[in-house]
Amino acid sequence: MDVDLYTPDVIADPWPTLATIREAGPIVWNERGYWMSAQDRVCRRIFAHPENFSVKPVVPAFFGEDAFISIDDKARHNELRLMWSDAFRPAGIARLAQMVHSIADRMLDPLVERLEAGETVDMVEGLCRHLPAYVIAHMLGVPAEMQGMMIEWSDKMAASTAGGYDIDYETDPAWLAGEAAKRDMAAYVVDLIRERRARPTEDLISQMTHSSVGKTLSEDAMVINSRQLMFAGSETTANWLGHIVHVLGKRPDVRRELNADRALMRGATEEVLRWEPVVHALPRTAVGDIEIEGVVVPDGAAVVPLLGAANRDPRRYDNPEALDIRRSGPASLAFGFAIHNCIGIYLARLEADQTTAAILDRIPDYELTETIRYSGFTLRGPAALPIARC
Repeated sequence: MDVDLYTPDVIADPWPTLATIREAGPIVWNERGYWMSAQDRVCRRIFAHPENFSVKPVVPAFFGEDAFISIDDKARHNELRLMWSDAFRPAGIARLAQMVHSIADRMLDPLVERLEAGETVDMVEGLCRHLPAYVIAHMLGVPAEMQGMMIEWSDKMAASTAGGYDIDYETDPAWLAGEAAKRDMAAYVVDLIRERRARPTEDLISQMTHSSVGKTLSEDAMVINSRQLMFAGSETTANWLGHIVHVLGKRPDVRRELNADRALMRGATEEVLRWEPVVHALPRTAVGDIEIEGVVVPDGAAVVPLLGAANRDPRRYDNPEALDIRRSGPASLAFGFAIHNCIGIYLARLEADQTTAAILDRIPDYELTETIRYSGFTLRGPAALPIARC
């Protein structure tokens, strides 16, 4: 097939194209220069075998060689993750619930006031984009006055892959802007690391700096892992919140059902993420000649599992094209799989549930005022969400 996944038409509505890829076969050659799979079982196999499908070179090029997300060796990957394991376990995350709800309420205050005055407000800029960044920045120990700058750097990093793969790392303007943002963020974070080394607090940077593993890391490696948390902890959840606001605005029946029965919240936000995932593509590289379902993928070939397509695979989900907030059954690939599953899964879920609850409390009835544009394909979410009171 010859498929450009980064055209405006595909970004606006990727599902027909992804269905075509999924039905073409378990593993399909894209004339753009890579293999791709839109089938759940194949994507899971790829993620489950980092010895056969490496994150290199794309993931290390984006996050840095020393980021645990860039490491295929399970023992080393897990060793680095364990620096923060306590902070991201359910019990630790549950303690943040009131703080997250309070932040959402505080951010909603001016939006509700404007809506009551008959204005239109953008929920991306007013809430979705900033809330998860404030939370992860707070956890890292970034002071309030620097959190806006951290969001700006993170956004430039996100935009660096908006043109798709392959990336010309030497000349692509978006990539170069993202690299400049990484350097600026690194210069700031290294100062935080040095400060926490001398005067530790309860934040994630202090935990890393004073952990047994952290003490063996270079400053550069500590910066890279902190930057990874800031990016992953803000960009992905921001887009998830955007999808939730969009879906509940487009489907008032679902919004009313959820508002009437908040016990559905956990399943509802998870179903939105399956139905409208944030991450659509996570590139890998074949290590050796690898056979997949009768097709040999040659050594060194780029392989792109298409997570969004896998999340609507009828071989795994009943009626997958339908949004069903009462759906039960197997988990989706929205948070990754195997060793590279998301460390912040419980935090993201807490933010999604608490923020959605705050929106339903404060703005139970709203409507979208224009057609929604999306930010990209690899990392996909609404670029803006203008709403008004019904």
